Amino acid sequence: MKKQLYNLLIFVPVFLLSNCSSETSKEKVDLIVSNINLIDGTGNPLIEHANVYISDGRIKKINSGKQKHQADSIIDGTGKFLIPGLFDNHFHLGTNYNRRLKIMMHFGITNVFSVGGTYQTYENMKRLDSLEQVDAIISPTIKYSSPFVTIPGGHPRENITGQDEGVNIYHLTSADQIPAIAKEAKENGAIAIKLMIEDGPEPPFIERIKPEWIQLIREEADKYNLLLVTHISDPLEFKLSVENGADAIMHSPYPPLDFEKDSSLINRILKDSIYLVTTGNMRAGIDYPLHPERLKSPYLSVFDEELASINETLETDKQIAELTITQYFGLDLDTYEKYIDYPKESNFKKLDSLGVRIVVGTDAGNPKYNLPGLSVHEEMQLYQHGGMQPIRIIKCATLNAAKMLRIDQDYGSIEEGKFANFIILKNNPLEDISNTLTIESIYKRGNKQLRITNANNGYK
Repeated sequence: MKKQLYNLLIFVPVFLLSNCSSETSKEKVDLIVSNINLIDGTGNPLIEHANVYISDGRIKKINSGKQKHQADSIIDGTGKFLIPGLFDNHFHLGTNYNRRLKIMMHFGITNVFSVGGTYQTYENMKRLDSLEQVDAIISPTIKYSSPFVTIPGGHPRENITGQDEGVNIYHLTSADQIPAIAKEAKENGAIAIKLMIEDGPEPPFIERIKPEWIQLIREEADKYNLLLVTHISDPLEFKLSVENGADAIMHSPYPPLDFEKDSSLINRILKDSIYLVTTGNMRAGIDYPLHPERLKSPYLSVFDEELASINETLETDKQIAELTITQYFGLDLDTYEKYIDYPKESNFKKLDSLGVRIVVGTDAGNPKYNLPGLSVHEEMQLYQHGGMQPIRIIKCATLNAAKMLRIDQDYGSIEEGKFANFIILKNNPLEDISNTLTIESIYKRGNKQLRITNANNGYK
């Protein structure tokens, strides 16, 4: 009995010491998001009871079940959902762009691709990029293209955009200009050349850019490892982009692709891994004027400046929307309301199912109802309207977008080694993609981001 008691007295301290040592030997990280429902952006199924470990702004480890590390800061994710930070791969700075970037972050847009405009000078983009990298401004991570490359009389025009001809736009009059444009883009940190192929968008229409010039731009872009991104509006411009080496095409052609007639074109898109940046939310300029009650949504409370401008022209905008439906699309208003295929949202699902790389991009701010940040969520809702499953939609707004920009080694999904850009949601986006708006908190590079609390830009 004495021997058994002696052994017990020896065993208990050893057991306690061993157990204590096991707990204290856990490696420490900066932040743990524990017991959360993880949607990682890759298209893989949701992971329940996941733990995400973050150090130095990056995801160190992911597991499910029991925690493997310690941290001073732990977020209880019970009953909540984590998705990667969202992308908008078709963005323009616009006026008061510092405010617009804050609003983008408010809606969980942690990465943007800015693709030209009056304010997109190289000097300005490099300044914004340097400030964002050290968190000196509230902003998504910014990648940017060259200024617009177009031809005299091509899009954009002064009467359409309010821009003066020649302001931060390259107007090609000779192929001799092309090498310098590509060289300048590379030297100034751009990742792409933005080529405007469109011949309008309104009369008087012009002769489109020469295909041989597009090919030369492709060749010069390759010399500097630059993307070639094209702006189009109709099937011919779409075809010109595919046949002459575009890496990504912005805007959906109207009339839309015919899957039988355009099968060879779709096969070429698949073969060349061309990304389609949908820009479907242009329909906001029709839908909001027809349904002004939607402007009272609580999600629009941060848009005080925009709403003031919208309310001034709402009645006129409604008349223009009705004319667009009846004269341009040839539909009556009742038919439009039921028209799932404008602008062919069901095509997005079909193209995605074929393996075409669909990417969310909104052309935020053009038209004025296409509101920065919010428009990404509305674009995703259009995908769902067309039948795409939410798990696929999230991939289009995250990993696909990162791959298009060639930054998927660092961004676009919740995977070990990548930057910790993520959103914590209150409700399940796989049940309804509109739940991506039920944002509880946003993190960029592992740091919690401030969100706007009211129209006067209060923050929390």
